[in-house]
Amino acid sequence: MAVDIRDAGAADLAGCHRCLDAVAREGRWLSRLSAPSIERYTAFVAGLREANAPRIVAVDGEVVGWCDIAPDTSPARAHVGSLGMGLLATHRGQGFGHRLLTLAIDRARERGLERIALSVLHDNDAASALYERHGFRIEGRRMRDWRRDGVYRDSILMALDLCPGEGAETPGH
Repeated sequence: MAVDIRDAGAADLAGCHRCLDAVAREGRWLSRLSAPSIERYTAFVAGLREANAPRIVAVDGEVVGWCDIAPDTSPARAHVGSLGMGLLATHRGQGFGHRLLTLAIDRARERGLERIALSVLHDNDAASALYERHGFRIEGRRMRDWRRDGVYRDSILMALDLCPGEGAETPGH
């Protein structure tokens, strides 16, 4: 069976929650170590749906990956979306992350987002390389941002400008 990359629907909610929980429990890729409660996750997804935010899933019989871009709730930053994504270990390294991200970026453009921001742990080379191939650029680093079992890791801040050259004026620069 081919992996289907598509917009997420209401029927994907439980599968996305299970997938998020599985990736989080690996304790290596996300800033959380488990998924939030299903109630909190349902509320998060409802907010994404209400904002017409990009929500993409990879389905191989069940949800095996996701990518969402949550628009900022501040009116001054409504043009910026925050990206979150993950794939089950069984489906990594096969191009599904590229396909998820490509469709999510397309949907962000359609929705009118101008900028997509994310953070990735400093030693997640595969994800960093994926983001760079899609045009994301490093904008900063949060030192010792993540700690588990006494081990610290830095977060690399990256962003993609969907409207290069527009509104690039920065007061004082």
